[in-house]
Amino acid sequence: MKRTFFLFFVMLLFAAGLFATSDGEGKPVHLIIRTGGEYDQIPKSPILVPVVYLDGHILSFDESLEGCTVQLLDENENIVFSHSIEENQTSVTFPGTLSGTYELQIVCGDIMFYAFIEL
Repeated sequence: MKRTFFLFFVMLLFAAGLFATSDGEGKPVHLIIRTGGEYDQIPKSPILVPVVYLDGHILSFDESLEGCTVQLLDENENIVFSHSIEENQTSVTFPGTLSGTYELQIVCGDIMFYAFIEL
């Protein structure tokens, strides 16, 4: 009986961890590494994909994106927003006038990450 209860308790804790969300960070944005064109470089080591979160019009991240450029492209591939990330900056606020689906691009030197986001 004790063993069954313990097993049930462990499974309950595991299930709770699957549905846990980070407090206040927003929804995670799953970035993809862009290949092709000028970004078709073969890396010399594994590329660590940055972890970013979107909460409304606020994109948050850690300091690893310092010096990178964040861009939003509309459905016609026009850049509608561009911002260079400065030292110790951990978020970017997109203009409230933007709404709809955009391609988020994070360009870090020769590497570009992208995802489609809804504002």
